[in-house]
Amino acid sequence: MSYKFSVMTQKQAETIAFNWHYDDDYSFYDMEADEEDLKEFLDPIARGSSTYAVFNDDDLIGFFSINKVDDQTFDIGLGMRPDLTGKGKGLEFLEEGINFVKAT
Repeated sequence: MSYKFSVMTQKQAETIAFNWHYDDDYSFYDMEADEEDLKEFLDPIARGSSTYAVFNDDDLIGFFSINKVDDQTFDIGLGMRPDLTGKGKGLEFLEEGINFVKAT
C-alpha cells in the first residue's frame, strides 16, 4: 500500500468524526465517544497543521497527528478507517507515519 499524507481539511475531519464508527469493544475509538477529543479534532485552530489525512491513492484511509514535545520526543495520535482495522496493516501504517515524521 502506498501512503500519502496531507494536512487535514475540515471536511476530512468531519468525515472521520461523524462517519467512522468502530465495533463493540473498540467503539471508544469513535471520535463522538469523547466530547473533548471531538471538539479538539473538529477545531481547525486546535488541529492546526499537525494533523494529517492519510490516503492510499485517493482513498482516505486514516489520520496521523504529530506534536513535538522536545527535540527527541513526539506525541503521535493515529487512526485507521474502521473497515481497514484487524487486517494486519496497523504496523505498516504506523511505520509509514514514523517515516513521514522523520522526513519532515
